[in-house]
Amino acid sequence: MDEHCINVFDRGGKFLYKFGKQGKGNGEFNKPGCLSVNKAGHLMVCDSGNRKVQVFQLSGKFVAEFGTQRSAIEEFSEPVSSAVLSDGRIVVTDSWENGIQIFE
Repeated sequence: MDEHCINVFDRGGKFLYKFGKQGKGNGEFNKPGCLSVNKAGHLMVCDSGNRKVQVFQLSGKFVAEFGTQRSAIEEFSEPVSSAVLSDGRIVVTDSWENGIQIFE
């Protein structure tokens, strides 16, 4: 089922809440995928259908986004995974471009 949202569960697997809905705006998704958490405790969501990475507080409150349809460096065609390096840099893979970008 394509809900285009993030479901949050406790450690025991009990559903707590969800956030997001289908769309293009802040906090809205089109095929959200890989999640990662940075050192500041922010959740990063690869929103592949909207060609960006969205950043949230763990409560689900929108913080920021980066990327847009690829036409230049630091933009994406289809971001599918992200990771946070030990020095705080963010790595994002783009399946359509077969590339990796690293953000400070």
